[in-house]
Amino acid sequence: MQKWILLLLPFLLSGCLLQPLLAPTPDASLAATQTAQQLLDLSLSSTLTAIPSITPSDPALLQPTAHSLPALHSTPLPTPSGSHDSFISPIDGMRLIYIPAGEFIQGSSKVDRDLETNEVPQRKVYLDDYWISQTQVTNAMFVRCVAAGACQYSASHKTNPRYLDPQFADHPVVYMSWQAAMDYCSWSGGRLPTEAEWEKAARGSAGQKFAWGNTSPAVDQLNANQVIGDTTPVGQFPSGASPYGVLDMGGNVREWVWDWYDPYYYQYAPLNNPIGPDSGEKKVLKGASFSDAYRYSRPANRLAHDPASPGANRGFRCVVP
Repeated sequence: MQKWILLLLPFLLSGCLLQPLLAPTPDASLAATQTAQQLLDLSLSSTLTAIPSITPSDPALLQPTAHSLPALHSTPLPTPSGSHDSFISPIDGMRLIYIPAGEFIQGSSKVDRDLETNEVPQRKVYLDDYWISQTQVTNAMFVRCVAAGACQYSASHKTNPRYLDPQFADHPVVYMSWQAAMDYCSWSGGRLPTEAEWEKAARGSAGQKFAWGNTSPAVDQLNANQVIGDTTPVGQFPSGASPYGVLDMGGNVREWVWDWYDPYYYQYAPLNNPIGPDSGEKKVLKGASFSDAYRYSRPANRLAHDPASPGANRGFRCVVP
């Protein structure tokens, strides 16, 4: 008997070992839970937006952009003989002020209590020489460009009845889009200033806080902070002139400049003749309007707006390199 048991034992064991395992019975409640979780994950992922990094980590992003400023029509310019040279343009009658080549301090110091985060780091920037409009472009000047067929004024008479009103001929032209400002500057032989060119003309080479110096604003230096509550004729505040003699850099209207806006641009911008990022959604505005608080009158202040959107507080001036 034992002999037969020993002979049959391998077969009995093999049957046990080779028997296939039974598949577990699916848990219906668990499967439903997993399906619901997957649907929830998909729903949440579709609502999430990637958070951009504040400081560029890719070395390629730290390189200067390769775009260039527009080519200009040939404009006869006098040979500068000093730091306060000026001449009157034969095209539009604007007085142009000479800004010599050299370094200036751009941006705000960390100890400035009015500091905005898009104004740092403060740095020394070199610019070639150029000529800049002494004041903002006026209604009368823009009318000449329209009459020459080089410009178009987009605001209706109902929106801005002052545009053709002789009483406001010397007020800054407003309701300007960025392209309308560029068209005018091109017609007059120049272009919009870069942000750096505008800032140097406004504060000089030493980086003073305001156009007139480092003292707090006074009512005889600028048109801002709703003191007057409206635009004034250009050039009405000579005591607020910049070190180069440029006027109205702290008030009256905000001014379009060439550059696309990037709040972190100063972190990677070149130190020689910066011209702004290669692209963007908004263009930079410099200076304060008559309704802006005094802190916006600092030349280091940086604002931005949709370039296609004109407004009652947006004007411009031009440069001729």
